[in-house]
Amino acid sequence: MLCPRCEQGDIAKVKIKKTGQEIFVCQECEATWFSIKDIGLSSFKDFGTYMEEIGLLPLWDELIIHDE
Repeated sequence: MLCPRCEQGDIAKVKIKKTGQEIFVCQECEATWFSIKDIGLSSFKDFGTYMEEIGLLPLWDELIIHDE
């Protein structure tokens, strides 16, 4: 799925290793959504900001990328 924010990157379904939470992250601009149905221009959060809010480093190494 193409990111509605940057219109360049694909959105990846990922799992945060330490919490088990599944989120959706643009591989280009790192816009993040918490449900596939919420993906849109106004409902995203920045990946780095979210990871820091939950006490984790804002790194892709913290994620498991699902191949779908």
